[in-house]
Amino acid sequence: MSSEVALPPDEPADRPANSIPINKLLRRVRRMFLPPPAYDLLAKTFDRLLGVMGLVPGPDIEIPARNSDARNAEGDQLADDDYDDDDDDLDADEEADRPEGRILVLIGETGAGKSRSLKRLFRQRREIVEEVLVSVVAPSPCTLMQLGRKMLPELGYPIQRDRKEHLIWEDVRRRIDAQGVRIVHIDEMQHVTQTANVDQKKRILNTIKSLIQGREKPMLLVLSGTCELADFLRTDGQVRRRCKFVELKRLSIEGDVDLIADTLEDLIELTPLKLEHTVVEDLAARLIHGANYALGITMEIACDAIEEAFLEGSGKLRPSHFAEVYRSRSGCPNSSNPFLAVGWRETDPQQVLDRPRADIEPTNPKASKSAPPAVRKPKKPAGKQGKTK
Repeated sequence: MSSEVALPPDEPADRPANSIPINKLLRRVRRMFLPPPAYDLLAKTFDRLLGVMGLVPGPDIEIPARNSDARNAEGDQLADDDYDDDDDDLDADEEADRPEGRILVLIGETGAGKSRSLKRLFRQRREIVEEVLVSVVAPSPCTLMQLGRKMLPELGYPIQRDRKEHLIWEDVRRRIDAQGVRIVHIDEMQHVTQTANVDQKKRILNTIKSLIQGREKPMLLVLSGTCELADFLRTDGQVRRRCKFVELKRLSIEGDVDLIADTLEDLIELTPLKLEHTVVEDLAARLIHGANYALGITMEIACDAIEEAFLEGSGKLRPSHFAEVYRSRSGCPNSSNPFLAVGWRETDPQQVLDRPRADIEPTNPKASKSAPPAVRKPKKPAGKQGKTK
């Protein structure tokens, strides 16, 4: 296979075709970001918490004067001292000037797009968070001590393997203050909680509280993981009260097939490949099912199928390219491949090889003929859903 691919020439038609390295073209395809349906809610929640933390200024609001004595010379605005921060009010709550830390929890099943969504969120706000953000991925499996050891190098502190757990986390808190860190992101947090016993779970919850309580400047803790993480955090009332939960839900064929179909066409527009419009909707539905209704895996399979088309030297993206990618990922026979099976809705997208799932009772689904896809109108150019990074 050539390391370059020919691009169709622009006008005039007699100009030679341009060429571009295949790896560069594939990078452009894989960098395309499809925002999950809950991305806007995630961004809105994150921005509000940045305001609570004092990392961004809040908006000004107009407040009507409470009485004539509070008006200034123009008679239209409140007097400057009406909301003076230095009021000598014996009933004032001094703790109100020190807002407590908050926790943003992003949950979703494996492959839902959590990590990529947060990376894009942080990148879009680089000027705000770049100097105050530390992000780590919890390895699997992971103990509380191992997580602390993973964080210390990110905070500019050498690992000391002979230190005890509580001393490691004292170092973490000390380095957070010394480095001026205000946002800590821990990805795959369920790796820390899923194998912990009762005593370890208590220590995890207490460590979370120690990161956000009693600090001179409030801190935002961003935790991302699977749905079991939310169940764990809800077990402690103090932690639960400080949490804001956002869930990236699974795709559905009925609700998201047009979104995925449009995205396939958007991806194809980045390449010289062609895709038959008459098969797009059926292909999108099979893709959603084959990806186990996870947005991130849906995009992975689509990008891998485009690469497969290039490897084959084909000028068209065909369902067979998706079928080959799925076969290489799962090892399933053609009868269990959702891109080949007639009764593809009855195939198990979590099956690997030609073996029944061990976690469910074995079944022998009968293949059923799926209704032919409805004729789909061509996508309007203005309706693109994806955005290139």
